[in-house]
Amino acid sequence: MDNTIQKPKNNILTVIIASSAGTLIEWYDMFLAIILAGSLAVNLFPADGSSHFLETLAVVASSFMFRPIGSLIFGNIGDKIGRKYSFLLSLILMGASTFLIGCIPNFSSIGWVAPILLLVCRLMQGLAISGEYAGAVIYVAEHAPANKRGFYTGFIQATVPIGLLVCLSVIYVTRSSMSDADFNSFGWRIPFLLSSILVLLSYFARKKLHESPVFEELKKAGKTSKAPVKEAFTAKGNVKTMLKAIFGGNAAQSSVMQTSLFVTLFFMQRAVKLEDTTVLLITGVVTFFSAYFYQYFGALSDKIGRKKVLISGLIASLILIPVSFYMFMKIGNPEGLQEVHAISTTATLQIMGISFLLSVAGAATYGPLGAFMLEIFPTKIRYTSMGFAQNMGNGFIGGATTFVTELIKTSFVVSAALTPYIGLAYPILLVVIAIIVNVLFVPETYKTDLTDED
Repeated sequence: MDNTIQKPKNNILTVIIASSAGTLIEWYDMFLAIILAGSLAVNLFPADGSSHFLETLAVVASSFMFRPIGSLIFGNIGDKIGRKYSFLLSLILMGASTFLIGCIPNFSSIGWVAPILLLVCRLMQGLAISGEYAGAVIYVAEHAPANKRGFYTGFIQATVPIGLLVCLSVIYVTRSSMSDADFNSFGWRIPFLLSSILVLLSYFARKKLHESPVFEELKKAGKTSKAPVKEAFTAKGNVKTMLKAIFGGNAAQSSVMQTSLFVTLFFMQRAVKLEDTTVLLITGVVTFFSAYFYQYFGALSDKIGRKKVLISGLIASLILIPVSFYMFMKIGNPEGLQEVHAISTTATLQIMGISFLLSVAGAATYGPLGAFMLEIFPTKIRYTSMGFAQNMGNGFIGGATTFVTELIKTSFVVSAALTPYIGLAYPILLVVIAIIVNVLFVPETYKTDLTDED
C-alpha cells in the first residue's frame, strides 16, 4: 500500500486565512469581557457601593479555569473525527456565548441571576477557545512545508494581538460615539452583539475546507486513536512531555501576554490613573505595531530553533516586566495623584515605547510556541495532548494572571510604594520556572517529522 502523504486538498493561503480569521474572532470574543470588566461589574453586580471589580475578574477568569476540561472534549473529537469538525464546533459555541453576554439583563432586573449567567457564558467560552486554538495551529501545520511550520503557524499566533486590536477598536469607536453614561448603560453590549456577524462569516469560510492531509492519511491507514484522552495520559512519557510543555512554555507565555496586555491596561487605569481613552490609545497603538513580531519570531524559529527564540523572550520578559511597570508609574504619575488625569504627548509616547518593548518580548515567547507544541506530541494524540497542555498552562495557570495579580495586591500588606507592583510576583515566578525547565528538560523540536507516530 502507498503510505505517502497525499497532496493537500486545500491551498495553503486559504487554510491560513480561514483558520486565522476564525481564531482572531475567538480571541476578540474572549478579550471583550476582560477589557469591559468594569462595565460588567457595574451592570451585572449589585450597586451597593462596592466596585465588584475583583469579583468580575474572578468570573471572567473562570473561562481559563475550565479550558483544560474543554481541551479533552475537543481533543477527543479532533483526534478521532477530524481537526476541521472540532474547530467548527468551537467557533459556533464561542459565537453563541459572546452574543448571549450582550443579552444578559442588568442586576437591577434579575438580581444574582445576572452574574450567574455571565459565569455560564464565560465557561462556555472557555470550552470553545480550548478547542479552537489547538485545532487551528495543528490544521495549518499539517498543511505546511516542514521547514516553514513556524512561519505559517506564526499567523495563528498573530491573531492574539490582532484580535485584541479589533476588540479595542470596536470598543473605542462605540465609546466615542456616545456619552459615558450611555456606554455604561447599554453601549457596552454592542461589541458583544456585533461578534455574531463575524462568527457566521468565518464559519461558512471554514466549512468549505477539507480535512488536513496528515490526519487523512492517518485515518486512511486506520491508525487514529480510538481513545485519545486515555492514550494521552497512558502513553509512555506523554505525561512528562505535557508537563514540560506546560511549565516550559505555556504557563509563562500566557502570563507574560496577560501582563503585557491586560495587567498593563488595568495598571494604567487604576494605579497610574490615566484617562480611559489614553489607555485604549496606548494599548491599541502598541498592539498594532507589535502584531508583526508574533509571526516574525515564529518564522525565526524555523531557522535557529524554537528553544532559542523562546528562552530569549522569557529572559527579556523577566527583565522588562518589573522595569516597565516602574517606568509607567514614574512617567505617567510621578506625583502620586489619586484622581484620573491627562498626560503630555511626550509622556504618552514614552509609555508607548516601553509597553511596545514588553509586548515584543511577549511575542518572542508566543511566536514559536504553536509550532513547538504540535511538534512535541505524536500525530494520533496530538490534538488531545497539545490541547490539554496548552489549556492547562495557557488557560488554568497563566490565564489567571489578571485575577491573581489583583488578588495578591488586595491580600498582602506591603508598603504603599510596593503595593501597585506586588502582584507582578506571579508572572515573574512563572517566567523563572519556564527558563529553568527549558534549559534543563525541554528538547529542541523544529526538525521533527509530523508524520512520525512516536
